[in-house]
Amino acid sequence: MAVFSVGLMSVYLGVVVVAVLTQAVVGYWVYTRHWDRDGSRWFLIMVGTGVLFGLPTVLFLLPIGATYRQAAYVLGAFAAVPNVGAFVVFVSKYTRNDLHRRRWVQGLFGVSIVAYLLLAPTNGTHHLLFADFTMLAEPFPYLAVERGPVFAAIVLLIQVPAGYAVYLMATHLLATRRRSGLQLALFIAGALSVMTLDALSLYTNLFPLEFSHASLGQFPFYLLMTVSLYRFDLLNVKPVARNTIVENLRDPVIVLDDRQRVVDYNGAATHVWPEIGDELPADFESACPALADVTTVPPTETDATEELSLPYDGQGRHYSVTVSAVSEGDDAGTGWCSILLRDITELQQSRWQLEKQNERLDQVASTISHDLRNPITVAESRLELMNVHVERGTVDDETEAKLNEDVSEVTNATGRMQDIINDILTIAREGKTVDETEPVSLSEAANGAWENVDTRAATLTVTDDRVFQADHSKLLTIFENLFRNALDHGPEDVSVTVASTDDGFTVRDDGPGVPETHRDAIFEYGYTTSADGTGLGLSIVKTMSESHGWTVAHDDGYDGGTRFVFSDVKRRDGRTGQGNPEPVAGSGGD
Repeated sequence: MAVFSVGLMSVYLGVVVVAVLTQAVVGYWVYTRHWDRDGSRWFLIMVGTGVLFGLPTVLFLLPIGATYRQAAYVLGAFAAVPNVGAFVVFVSKYTRNDLHRRRWVQGLFGVSIVAYLLLAPTNGTHHLLFADFTMLAEPFPYLAVERGPVFAAIVLLIQVPAGYAVYLMATHLLATRRRSGLQLALFIAGALSVMTLDALSLYTNLFPLEFSHASLGQFPFYLLMTVSLYRFDLLNVKPVARNTIVENLRDPVIVLDDRQRVVDYNGAATHVWPEIGDELPADFESACPALADVTTVPPTETDATEELSLPYDGQGRHYSVTVSAVSEGDDAGTGWCSILLRDITELQQSRWQLEKQNERLDQVASTISHDLRNPITVAESRLELMNVHVERGTVDDETEAKLNEDVSEVTNATGRMQDIINDILTIAREGKTVDETEPVSLSEAANGAWENVDTRAATLTVTDDRVFQADHSKLLTIFENLFRNALDHGPEDVSVTVASTDDGFTVRDDGPGVPETHRDAIFEYGYTTSADGTGLGLSIVKTMSESHGWTVAHDDGYDGGTRFVFSDVKRRDGRTGQGNPEPVAGSGGD
C-alpha cells in the first residue's frame, strides 16, 4: 500500500483506539472515585457499551478478511443501540426528567433491539439491516457498507430520544449559571459529534471511506467528557439543586456535596461571598467560615434553622439559616445539602421595635400602678378618718347617714380602681407571646383556678382530662377570669363545666347566657354589663389565649348558658388534636 493509504488507515485506527482507551480510563476513574454520584452507574454503562461499539470498529478496520470484518461491523452496529440508550438514561437521571421511564422511549429501544437480534442472523437472505457489503481497495482495503431500510429506520428511531436528551441538557445549559453551563456545553458538543459524524459519512462525500463514522465521533465525545469531568467536575454539579434554586432569588443559597464542599450557588450568594466562585468545588469552612460555625451539615433533622449576621454588599444583614437535605430520588442518603439564608433584617427590626414597645408598655403599666395606687391609698386613709368622725358622733344623724352612703360609694370606687389597675397590669405584663411552655393537666389547672376564686355555692365539673403545652400561670388566669365571669353574671349556685375537645377545651356555665345584642362586644376592652365590673376580664382571657397561639370564641349556638371554645391548643407532644381523654371527678363549690 502507498504511504498515504497506510497513514490514513493508521489515523482511522488511532482515533478509534484512543477513543476506546479514553473510555476505559474515564470509566475506571468514575467507578473508583464517583460511584455514588447521581447518574454515575448509567454513565459507566454508557462507557461499557461504547467500548463494545469501538472495539469491533478496530477489528473492522484491520486486514482480517471480509467475513470477519462484516461480523465485526454487525456486532459494533448492534452495540450502538444500547450505547445510545445508556446515554438517554444517563441524561434522564442526571437532569431528573425521567425520560427513560416514558413508554414511548422504552418502546423505541425495545423494538429496535428485538428487530436487530431477529434480523441479524438472516441478513444475508433479506438484506433488511445491511443492503450490501463491498470490499474496496482504495484508499486502502476496507469494507464498504450500505445500510438496509430496517437499520436505517432503527438509527432514525433511536436518534429521536437521543436528540430529546440533548435538548434536555441544553435546557439545563440555559438554566445554569455560566460556570456550570460550560460543563454542559462540552457534554452536548460531544454528544452531537457522534450524530454529526454519522450523518456526514452517510449523506455527504466528505470522508473517503463508505461506512458510518459514528464510532469515530466517540473520540471527541469522550475527549470533551474527560475535560468536563477533570476540569469542571461535571458529576459534582447537581441539576436537582439548580432546578430548586431560582437564579434570581434574592436570598443567598449554596449547595454542599457529601464532602462538605461548595459545589453550587446562586447569584445572591456572591453578594455575601464575592470570591465564592473562584474555584469549585471549594471547602465549606474556608469559603464561608462564619456560616460554617453556626451550621450543622448534614442536618440532624429534615430541616435545621440558625440565625447569624453577615455583610451583603458591605452592609450588615441578619439571616435565618435553613439547612435541608437535597432530594436524591432513588438514591437516598448521599449527604448533599442546600443552605438557604433568608433575610430577616426587617423582621429583626420589627422584633426590636416590639420589644421596645413592650418595655414602654411595662413602664406605663408600672407608672399607672405606682401613681394611681398612691392617691387611692390617700383616699382610703381619708375615708377611714371620716369613718372615725362618724363613729364618734360629731355629726347629726342625717349627716351621718349621708356620710356613710358617700363613704360606701367612694370605697366601692377605689376598690374598682384597684381591680382595674390589677387587670391592666395583667394585660401589660402577662399578655406577651408565650416563649416557654410546660405540660399542663386540664383538670389540675381548672381545679387550681377554682380554689383561687370565691365560688360561693357554685360547682365545677371537669368531664375529662388532657395534657397540653401551656404557661401554667397564664392558664390559671384564663380559668379564674372565666369563673369570675360566670359568678358575676349568674346565680350563686351556677354550675361550671370544663371539657376537652379535639383541638382544645371548652368552659361553659348554666347561667343566663350573653344577650344576643352584646355577643359581638364581649371581648372588647372595658366592655361590661355589670356595674361593679372592670370590663377587662374577658379581654384578659382573649389576650392570654392569643399569647399561647390559641383562639377563643363565644359559642353563639349554645342555648344552655354561656360556652367559650378554645382551639388550636397543642398537645403535650406538640401537635394539635385530642389525646386519650381520662374521666375526672367533678369538684364541688365552697
